[in-house]
Amino acid sequence: MMIPPGNKFTSMHRKFVSLLAGGILISALNGIAQSKQDSIYNAMEAFAPMVYPQGNATRTASGKPGAAYWQNRADYNVAVVLDTLTRNIQGKVTITYTNNSPGPLPYVWLSVGQNRFRKDSRTAILTPPKGSRFGVQEFTDGCRIHSLQTSIKDQPLKNTSYQVTDTYVKVQLPTPLAPGSKAVIAIEYDFTLPRNGSDFMGILPTPHGTVFQFGSMFPRMSVFDNVQGWNVFASGYYVEPGELNINFTAPADLIVQGTGQLMNPKEVLPADLLQRYEKAWKSDTVINIRSAKDINNTSLHPKGKDLTWHFHSANAGDGLWAASAAFLWDAVKVNLPDGRTALAMALYPPESNPDWKTTTISMKHILETYSNLWTPYPYNTSVNIAGSITGVAGPGVSLLHYSATSFGNTVWTKTNHELGHTWFNMMVAVDSKNGWMCEGLNTFINLINCDTLHGEPSFMMSDAIGWLSGKKTMPPVHTPAATVPPASMAMLMYIKPAVALCLLRNNVIGKERFDDAFKMFIKDWSFKHPTPNDFFSAMENGTGEDLSWFWRSWFLNDWKLDQAIKEVIYVDNDPSHGIDITIENKNKMVMPVTIEIREFNGQLHTLQLPAQVWQLGDTHTFHYPSTTPVTAVIIDPKKSIPDIDRTNNAWKGTGAKLPAVKSITARTIIDRYLTAIGGKERITQVKQGSLTYASFDSGEYLFTKKYKYPQQNNVTVTLNNINLTLKSIVTTDTSVAYTQLSTPTALTTQQKDQLRTATELFPELLFFDDNHHTVLADSLLHIDGMYAYVITVTTLIGEKWNYYYDAHTGYKIQEERKGNPEDSLLYSKLEFAGYRQQQGITLPYTMVISNFNEEDEVLSLNKIDFLAGK
Repeated sequence: MMIPPGNKFTSMHRKFVSLLAGGILISALNGIAQSKQDSIYNAMEAFAPMVYPQGNATRTASGKPGAAYWQNRADYNVAVVLDTLTRNIQGKVTITYTNNSPGPLPYVWLSVGQNRFRKDSRTAILTPPKGSRFGVQEFTDGCRIHSLQTSIKDQPLKNTSYQVTDTYVKVQLPTPLAPGSKAVIAIEYDFTLPRNGSDFMGILPTPHGTVFQFGSMFPRMSVFDNVQGWNVFASGYYVEPGELNINFTAPADLIVQGTGQLMNPKEVLPADLLQRYEKAWKSDTVINIRSAKDINNTSLHPKGKDLTWHFHSANAGDGLWAASAAFLWDAVKVNLPDGRTALAMALYPPESNPDWKTTTISMKHILETYSNLWTPYPYNTSVNIAGSITGVAGPGVSLLHYSATSFGNTVWTKTNHELGHTWFNMMVAVDSKNGWMCEGLNTFINLINCDTLHGEPSFMMSDAIGWLSGKKTMPPVHTPAATVPPASMAMLMYIKPAVALCLLRNNVIGKERFDDAFKMFIKDWSFKHPTPNDFFSAMENGTGEDLSWFWRSWFLNDWKLDQAIKEVIYVDNDPSHGIDITIENKNKMVMPVTIEIREFNGQLHTLQLPAQVWQLGDTHTFHYPSTTPVTAVIIDPKKSIPDIDRTNNAWKGTGAKLPAVKSITARTIIDRYLTAIGGKERITQVKQGSLTYASFDSGEYLFTKKYKYPQQNNVTVTLNNINLTLKSIVTTDTSVAYTQLSTPTALTTQQKDQLRTATELFPELLFFDDNHHTVLADSLLHIDGMYAYVITVTTLIGEKWNYYYDAHTGYKIQEERKGNPEDSLLYSKLEFAGYRQQQGITLPYTMVISNFNEEDEVLSLNKIDFLAGK
């Protein structure tokens, strides 16, 4: 079921620009303490061993079903008749229930979901006055049982006493059902389909006919297991997989689809549709089985005649179905890695969201990808049906809303999610009272599928990390679903467990080892009932890791993470001798540590430290063999883990000050800088120049500065992989033009002045003209790991910029626009390192762009072109 995952990036511009920011030149100095608050971390608490139930012959200590694992079985034969005028279903179900448990069962429990719509149901009583998505909006008489008979050991069926308690029915068996024996339970019943059925059943009127969508079509067995016995009110959606046959009788002008393969297509489909249906089973391209033309063809299925549609499915203890005369019907073959094929289908009214026209081919790709990543799709058919339901899944079927893209999720996103429920919780048949095992594990594989297929996820990982980085407390993920506050449901059941598993896969275990263990868990527990402890044990045994600290941090508690840089010290006070770095874990959560170290020679180094560095206490010191001044030490540079305080994640020098020599002036510093990079004469010879910097890790983002004599500057910021220009600025002595995503933007006088300065290739050449006021600070500042002279330049209309020059080499190490960083149009700060000579000019080969509320992005120089002239 899809629920609102929270706000996600909807602006393409924001998505692109957020990847462009950067930060590189920072430096190291002896003995700086970053963290001030005392740590509340307790290593013994974090790394205490998990106390698991002792393994036995039923459930092993390694998280696998044991040799004596047992599970009861329920097989269903169902016959229903739909009256479209009254929305009434007349039904008969015969359940063959096998007791595979080691003890006798004097009674059994049934689940009767239609009873939630009775006025006296617990769900109705708990529904708030203004209603709720899953509350009761419309009352019915529930499931009216007309007769209930049982038989044991092939005896004749006899009326049996039973007790109805809300949505459950306790059936007293005539004699206890012995281990290995079967009971037959036969029930005649009826119910009225509510128009608004708590967002998992209901009707949708359309111009071409009503769409009827059904859940809780028949009374089904509750699960009896070795953990809790009968899972009744304390349970969530928890199903005993079995064999299902259903005969669905409806008016002949209706198309019926749902759980199970259609077994009698020749009896219910006219010749044209039958031919297309059979063709689709063999086609890798989508076949339109029923088109808009067919909907309007009144000669097909004359009114007044009923047809019975027979569906069959293995491993389906429940189901969803829909019926309508309004359905368009598309289908395509699905190729599975075990050599089987299945049929993917989409049924939707013509008024549906246009994305429904491509849903069928999307289903094919989604199912094939899940099957190749994890285990093969288990059913013969998969059908996506449009109607009034936001999103719900059953064995081999999904019901989705026909027009809305609920909570910002696209039809593709919702389809990816609901089809994922085949693996969790149809195949791995968990009890959804552990909401994270149902929705969280599914959301996790949804995200993997999105990465593989380049599909739209229900939330951006960067957003989720931001949400989880807050200090607000929440219940633990392991909270029973029934007690999770509605406002926390998306985070606790979907987002947080999915993010946790992504981090476990990517940051802790590694994809190969994680995937091997995860696939084995799915295989071992296919159509069985694992518990959370089974999952924890299976992943630990499969990966060979003690993950007690991880489960305790992410699932069993609402612990927060706060990693910090405590101290950075040069060995022997000499950068060439390396540095000793001390990190600190200040809060209760434990995670591995990713540390980026930047040197003034332009080199970037990333270190990965395992979570076990915290096993002995809240601090850890390690040595790094630097050879030049270290400009930055940064924890989690990509912001991939949820840290509640990022202010202590970066070491960028001490901020200490030293008095400047009084005889040194701003002009002295600028002349020294110009000499260091090649000399003023050489620089002024450049009549046309171009510098292009590309993102350090991927080269996808390009930042290009161009100059053409006498007064034309141009800057472009480009997304290289799709050839998209994000920003373009062109300045002359009389004009400034600024474009974002090909859209010209009007500028104020001050904004024009800002961009004139930001686009200069060598702004120092203008510092002492009549349009600028230049002042040298009276103190050197330790910034980016070295002492620097600070020069403040003010334009005639008041724009202020700070420029920082290394006291030792004279090189510029940073330039920064003063004022509100939100107002910076191109960048708020640039940092420089890795100076090298090229074409007679010494330039920084590493640059960082920083912008407000965006991640810093390290860039490297990948193209240079200077043309001299007279």
